[in-house]
Amino acid sequence: MARPSPAERFATKTTPGRIPTGPNTPNTPCQLWPEGSLDRDGYGRFWLDGGYVPAHRYGYEQARGPVGDGLELDHLCSVRRCVADDHLDAVDHRTNVLRSTGPSAVNARRKRCVNGHDLTDPAVVHISYPPSHPHGIRKCRACARDRARRPREQQLAPVVHLTTHHPERTAA
Repeated sequence: MARPSPAERFATKTTPGRIPTGPNTPNTPCQLWPEGSLDRDGYGRFWLDGGYVPAHRYGYEQARGPVGDGLELDHLCSVRRCVADDHLDAVDHRTNVLRSTGPSAVNARRKRCVNGHDLTDPAVVHISYPPSHPHGIRKCRACARDRARRPREQQLAPVVHLTTHHPERTAA
């Protein structure tokens, strides 16, 4: 009996999932990789030529060709187990991060600071480039100016929370 090809083995492992909703998501169902074959981050692993390869990358390369240098695959459906090639987009790392829902992406999409100042106005925003952040850190000039005007003691003072006494909650 002939051993099945990698493409045949790959095809038997996937199961249809839900159709993702949201902006920029494809209108086809996810192809889910089995839970028993996931890495610690939740991405599928596929055994190929004596080692594991990312399952979504294998599926993408079989359908569309190699992923370019400096590019990585972004799951448009936001499902890490999905290996459907039309749910994957080859993009640079920055684009992949900014499309996500992580803290960096959320902060990059913010239009206003915590005090309501417009972060889309270049006159309001200062971008600094410390060594640990090569793409820069966006800071609100108005808030920085207000912080600088406060006395140093006021900036360092601990926050005091007022508490209400509840006689019914005290031990008898």
